[in-house]
Amino acid sequence: MTKKVGLPDFVKSRHDNHFVEEISSRTRTSIIRKIPVERIVPNLMQPRKDFGNIDELARSIGEKGILEPILVRAKDGKFEIIAGERRFRAAKLAGLREIPSIEFEIPDNEALELSIIENIQRKDLNVYEQAYSLKSLSDIYGYTHEEIAKKLGKSRVTISELLRITDLPPDIIQKCQQLKIESKTFLIELAKVEDKSEMFEILEKYKEKPFSRDEIKERRKMAKLPTQKTKHNEFKFKFTSPDKKVKLNFNIRSEENEGNKKEVLISVLNNLIKEIQKGNIKDL
Repeated sequence: MTKKVGLPDFVKSRHDNHFVEEISSRTRTSIIRKIPVERIVPNLMQPRKDFGNIDELARSIGEKGILEPILVRAKDGKFEIIAGERRFRAAKLAGLREIPSIEFEIPDNEALELSIIENIQRKDLNVYEQAYSLKSLSDIYGYTHEEIAKKLGKSRVTISELLRITDLPPDIIQKCQQLKIESKTFLIELAKVEDKSEMFEILEKYKEKPFSRDEIKERRKMAKLPTQKTKHNEFKFKFTSPDKKVKLNFNIRSEENEGNKKEVLISVLNNLIKEIQKGNIKDL
């Protein structure tokens, strides 16, 4: 069994054992070193987009140094960050020239996978970042929902629900972020709405007064109800004059509860007389 290398005594730092164990199980190589800041580059596939205010962290690093090394891998003559970009940014802000790092050999897909794991464990990702980082694993590397669930220690249902959020159109996502909607269940329910204009309408109502996913569910439920058609009464009326010279034959359709047949017939005949008087009957 390969002996794991600990941090050198002169580096006052710590690391999350469970996370380094995770990476160590996937690679034979781990090197601990201080790397010049200019040789470290962010990972373009980094799932986290919002790093928040790093001023306080920068001040802490300036006073005490980095207490937890960042995790990197060699790539194109540089060292790409696997985990710890926020610490890296704060260290640059604090003026550090070198950053304690643990270097691993790891392929692209596992680098993204582990970056997601690290951020999720720290609860650093918002619901949108979680959803789109999982989509990257699915779209770019072909992971199934089941595979992602096993690698991240989540249920398959949770993964499928998060990925459902990425079905929302980009401008709807932008609107949700502007309204600071962070509820996973709300976003999932919104993604089930088929019409984009209706999505915007829902968000405009939310802007006026926030509500839960239940209102969206109720709206969708009502939309699925069949349109209730007005019921009609139909009856036939035949009339023949005593001298047999006049014959009338009506098929009359009336709204339900409009009245009895006699009243309906009188109304029809009155309307017919008015149309004749107005000259609207062309054949007369």
